[in-house]
Amino acid sequence: MGIDAITAKIVEDAIEYANDLISETKLEADSILEAAKLEADDIRERSRIRGAKDATVLRHRKHSAAELEARKVRLAFKQLMVTNAMEAAVEELAGMDSPEYISFLTKKIAETGVVEGKLLLNAKDRKSIGKKLVSEANKALKGGKITLSDQTIDAKGGFVLSCGSVEINSTLEVMVGLIKEKVTPKVVEVLFTD
Repeated sequence: MGIDAITAKIVEDAIEYANDLISETKLEADSILEAAKLEADDIRERSRIRGAKDATVLRHRKHSAAELEARKVRLAFKQLMVTNAMEAAVEELAGMDSPEYISFLTKKIAETGVVEGKLLLNAKDRKSIGKKLVSEANKALKGGKITLSDQTIDAKGGFVLSCGSVEINSTLEVMVGLIKEKVTPKVVEVLFTD
């Protein structure tokens, strides 16, 4: 499975996950909007009693504040959904089967251009795929001298490649974070187009 297929699968799974979250939160959002409408009606009635001029000014202020608050709530919700989609993408990558995951990481190691250094993985990956990944990476680098570090990293997956005083951080979180800005408009379009 190529990176495009993986990315497509991640986006598909993230969209499905986000759609489920949207369904759950729409009921809550409707309730909040209904309460806001009731409060706005009450405010309008009191303002009318105080006088036409005061009512107009107050209604305008409250309406603007309500619109601003509604925009803030919608923006916060969208940001949460995008964050959840990105977290789901990291989980999807971390959950790949071993051969596919090793192939993915081998390609990412080769893309660094580093042929000699220490490979740091999280404890789970170090134990389960560490030696095989180093072997495959060295083959892909055609005589590379990558070694498996005794140290581990705190990440859901991916790697840190240390060569001297330079460390290349290719954890899954960093990889997804790097494409977040690029894919966020597409994720938002898919999630929130009516």
